Amino acid sequence: MNVSFEQIDAVNGVLTVELKREDFASDVNKEVAAMGVRHPLKGFRPGKAPKNLLMKFYGPSVTADVVDRKVGKAMYDYIRENKLQVLGEPLPNEDTKVDIMKDEEMAFKYDLGLAPVVELKLNKRINVPYYNIEVTDQMVDDAIAHDRKRLGTLVDGEVSDKESMLRGSMIELDEQGNDKADGIRVERTVISPRYMVDEDEAAKFVGVKVGDTFVFNPHKANNGNIAELASMLNVDRSEADVKSDFRVTIEEIKVNQEAEMNEEFFKGVLGTETEVKDEAAFREAMREMIARANQPESNYRFTVDAQRILTEKAGELPLPEEFLKRFLKLRREQDNKENTEVTDEEAKDMFKQLRWQLVKDHLAQELGIKVEKEDIDTAAFVFAQQQLSQYGIYNAPEDLIRQQAERYMQDDRTRDMIQEHAIDNKFYAAVRDAVKVNEKTISVEDFRKLYEDEEKKK
Repeated sequence: MNVSFEQIDAVNGVLTVELKREDFASDVNKEVAAMGVRHPLKGFRPGKAPKNLLMKFYGPSVTADVVDRKVGKAMYDYIRENKLQVLGEPLPNEDTKVDIMKDEEMAFKYDLGLAPVVELKLNKRINVPYYNIEVTDQMVDDAIAHDRKRLGTLVDGEVSDKESMLRGSMIELDEQGNDKADGIRVERTVISPRYMVDEDEAAKFVGVKVGDTFVFNPHKANNGNIAELASMLNVDRSEADVKSDFRVTIEEIKVNQEAEMNEEFFKGVLGTETEVKDEAAFREAMREMIARANQPESNYRFTVDAQRILTEKAGELPLPEEFLKRFLKLRREQDNKENTEVTDEEAKDMFKQLRWQLVKDHLAQELGIKVEKEDIDTAAFVFAQQQLSQYGIYNAPEDLIRQQAERYMQDDRTRDMIQEHAIDNKFYAAVRDAVKVNEKTISVEDFRKLYEDEEKKK
């Protein structure tokens, strides 16, 4: 057996595995004989069938398996030993034409796609922007208003608004608008216009008073959501798909009374250990909290700009484009995809992502990036903290955050995502240390415009 490699250009090559029948004949004979024992031919006891008959039945498939294993091992051993940086998987070359049952000598050729050499080194002459989002007075006002509503209490109200909770009785109507004889009657159901899907139906519950009576359609109001209808009509789900109009009589109105700006409110927002005592200090604490909440957005934007700038600095990396498109097409065929063709747009995106991955892998090696368990634990903690903040829990106790992080790590997909975050966090932290970071403070509108401008350039 002989293995050779011919480099066609910087990113394409052909690897040839030359094989003689004597290289695999004995292995084929042993495996065919073993097949005669495990799967005896009809009319013969295990291991007693003639060799030529066994070869007729099992020879072609066994030979194909043996040759495939030997060629594969020889090919991958050569790639590993010669440290060839390949992309994708070797693909059979069109020039390979062999008959494994007849040829005494055969040559298997494989096309290889080779990774280009990345020579980028990080230094302080490389400038990457870092955008801090300006925290305006309006943002602070909006956050405080949100928390005052969130921590407010429900009290009796004279007139309803969209945030109100209403109680009332409901009577199903027939097509003529009269009380339906055998219709549904509901006592003291709870209704809130803020959760209704249909705006016209929701508007009927805004600006009403206790004692008001009007007609509305629960099915339309909730877009036919069976769970919502069953709860509102106080019936089993199997009986909830009701499309009739109902007459509702409002019996009680609860409105949200915003929390007062006092120490109890400050602790509810900032945590029980806060030492904030007055509104001025509270507003400053809120400003800092919003800035921290915006930091992940700033960090992500840094990764976008770093990726673009470092890819540009690495230069025009050549890729085995035709090989990669062929590889992706074959992969789709193996997955039985309906459409296996690779469009120009798909190829463009694939090449862009691959070039960055090559640059990133090169820099990670140059920077000596190693992710430890502590890094993954930190990423899980931050992820859990961010998830809780989406539900308005900004100052959750550390124990609660860690418990939530442990739950996320028990899910395979979430754990993989968190581990990827840990790798990226360490990589981009090292990049920030190695390049010159130009910090800028910009408005949230200008920050969003950065993405809008990129979309226009595509």
